[in-house]
Amino acid sequence: MANQLMSTQFRRITKSRAHEGQAMCARMIISFLFCALISQTGCVFLPIPTQERKVLAGNPVTEDQLIFLAPNVTTKSEVMVRLGSPDVIWEEAHLFAYNWEMRQGILLWAVGAYYSGAAGMSDIPKHYMLLIQFDDQDRVQRFERAVRPPYKSYGDFLKEWIGDSYKKSSERLNQRQD
Repeated sequence: MANQLMSTQFRRITKSRAHEGQAMCARMIISFLFCALISQTGCVFLPIPTQERKVLAGNPVTEDQLIFLAPNVTTKSEVMVRLGSPDVIWEEAHLFAYNWEMRQGILLWAVGAYYSGAAGMSDIPKHYMLLIQFDDQDRVQRFERAVRPPYKSYGDFLKEWIGDSYKKSSERLNQRQD
């Protein structure tokens, strides 16, 4: 009986020491990871969406300002009187472009490295455009208030928009001829 009692106590001590060993190993791993992570550099970027109330660049053109535009009726000079000089005039394509940027959010950022770091805030812009294309008689052919994606260059966006115009007008011509 005494042997059984000693054997049971020995098992408990052995299990207890094994458990302590595992806990100590876990503490060592956590301590090592903590030290390793402290010495690493880090970056934090936090985009915060906002309402589009702040104009970052240009003069916004509202939907109400576009009521006077009518295809095949409104002339280039009327557009200039009502909306002012365009930001871009593309003579070959008979195109006027009005541009403006609105704030769609704020980007909070922080960069840390060892004992130094930096933090800041910047606006996230949304690029708006009013594109007006004229025919050979300087009358509005089509117009669109568009948003240019941030990954697309200004020139590529205009070329794509003009390309869509030529496709649509050639489709209309083909339909009339049929």
